[in-house]
Amino acid sequence: MPQVKKEDIRLAILDASHALFLEKGYVDTTMVQIAKRAGISHANIYSYFTAKLQVFFCVYEAWFKARMAALEADVMAAHGAHARMRTLLGGVLIQIPRLDNGFSHNLVQALATVRPGDPYDSSLLQWFREHLSGMLSACAPSLAQDGVRRARLVDVLVLTFDGCLVNHHVNPASLPDAAMLEEFVAAFLSGEPTESAAVAPVAQGAQGAQAATPVVPSGSAAAA
Repeated sequence: MPQVKKEDIRLAILDASHALFLEKGYVDTTMVQIAKRAGISHANIYSYFTAKLQVFFCVYEAWFKARMAALEADVMAAHGAHARMRTLLGGVLIQIPRLDNGFSHNLVQALATVRPGDPYDSSLLQWFREHLSGMLSACAPSLAQDGVRRARLVDVLVLTFDGCLVNHHVNPASLPDAAMLEEFVAAFLSGEPTESAAVAPVAQGAQGAQAATPVVPSGSAAAA
């Protein structure tokens, strides 16, 4: 008869996986190691997850969404277009790549191993894009009104985020410095005539500003 899945075992697998990905990285972590640390048999782990990629995305999605929620709160707490944009870009391009000893680099490793038929789901990428779009709308009225430009800036952010994950892993000092961050801010706000405190609310999920102008996902390595 089919094995009854237990939530405590599933959570033990995810906790063990998170610890191993932090210690060893995605590539050097095996399902055998995850099962051993979780205190279950290697065969039993496949009753809960079909592949290491699926385990990783369960771990990473919870981690990433919590960090993005904190960033959204910081963006909304900032006053004025420049302060909000600086907070957004600094969070995506500097802070998140650094967090937990560069934990997000595991995403790059995981996606580099994806083959046809693997259990890859791009829903987290779409979620990321939607929340970036919402925060960009919250930064400046001109971006809230111009869905086409906002979508292009989302593309730029996603692709640059990917590069920052790799850069931090290879050389942490290569992340954008203060001067480069200010150049990004100026470029992203080039359509904003004046500093304004009147900003749109952050779109949640696929609603709000994103709903008016759908964004076509890029093929970025940030697909999650």
